[in-house]
Amino acid sequence: MTRLLVAAAALAASLALAPAALAHVELEKTSPKAHSTVKAPSAVRMTFSGPLRSASLTVSGPGSRTASSGHGGRDPRNINRAVVSLKSGLAAGKYTVKAKVTAADGHQETFTFWFKIKR
Repeated sequence: MTRLLVAAAALAASLALAPAALAHVELEKTSPKAHSTVKAPSAVRMTFSGPLRSASLTVSGPGSRTASSGHGGRDPRNINRAVVSLKSGLAAGKYTVKAKVTAADGHQETFTFWFKIKR
């Protein structure tokens, strides 16, 4: 009987915590690919495991100069993706992407990755 009560309590606890585990969106893919070296892209895209309510992305390059045009946002063609346009004529070097996203359920997360632009 005690084992049954313990098992029932464990099941109830796991079911109660399941929605919290589902609240997180995971970063599935970036373009350019994280930690890669590429020719200068026109935009940065981040694809997540679930829908986003909102997103803000900034890209900074060598000398901490702003490389993004504005703060981007949720891609109107794909609610699981965030996108920001980049300025033209970016110099070779390392670029850091910082993103703040809000999942459809309201959960907020931040993500950071870098890529390099080659000459």
